Amino acid sequence: MNLNSKTPKLELLLHTHQLLTLDNAQHNMAIECKEGLIWVTAAGELRDRMLYSGQRYVPTSNGRVVIEAIDEACVDIEEQ
Repeated sequence: MNLNSKTPKLELLLHTHQLLTLDNAQHNMAIECKEGLIWVTAAGELRDRMLYSGQRYVPTSNGRVVIEAIDEACVDIEEQ
C-alpha cells in the first residue's frame, strides 16, 4: 500500500457509490469501516466482503483492493 502519507493510518470519508482503489503489494493493509457500509474486493481472494460500522478486514493476498461505499461511509486504512 502506498498512500503517500507520513502517518500509518488514514481516515477517509466516501460518498455513496464512490470507489477507492489501493495497492496492497506489500501485504500490510488493514481496512476498518468506522461508519456506514462498504464493499471490499481483493485480487486473488475467492470472495468479496461487506463491512458494516465497527468491522475490520485484513486482506490475505497481495495486489489491488477496491472499496466501494454502499452508502456514506467513513473508512480507516492502516499500514501494519
